[in-house]
Amino acid sequence: MKRDLKTVFLAAAMALYSHQGFAATPGLWDGTAAMPPETLFVPENQLSQGSFKYVSLRPVYFDSSKATLTYEGQQALDAAAEYLLKHDNIKRILIEGNTDEKGSEAYNDNLSDRRATIVRNYLTIKGIDPNLINLAGKGEFHPVDQNWTREGRQRNRHVSIYALHWNR
Repeated sequence: MKRDLKTVFLAAAMALYSHQGFAATPGLWDGTAAMPPETLFVPENQLSQGSFKYVSLRPVYFDSSKATLTYEGQQALDAAAEYLLKHDNIKRILIEGNTDEKGSEAYNDNLSDRRATIVRNYLTIKGIDPNLINLAGKGEFHPVDQNWTREGRQRNRHVSIYALHWNR
């Protein structure tokens, strides 16, 4: 996969944005609402005031080069499943797998897909309708923190879970 200019600029912007003093990703670290990924945007002409509500759930972290759930990851997924089951107006769930920059691009793409799949399977076992779930493996291209520190790489090894509520 070749990096296009938009991806390079996005990576540069994320690196600048994650500089100390800024929140790495709103909603993940500072409690403010994160912007939904482009795949969750609904055209303005289809929206009425308050018709949709976007919710970013707690991320699930992974060990380096692994797609196995940790105890903390299972706790995060149990909380996510509980939330998702309580709200019957959720019409779409997006699960995005991410990696740090260690390893080849192909390896990281595959690893992010495996992480997203593990999270989907866990949520499905907990009773979440698999027809609501969309998977996206982002590889190393959507970091939430810098990759040149151990802590930054740890935060980049995660799966994000987004829920889209229909409020009509």
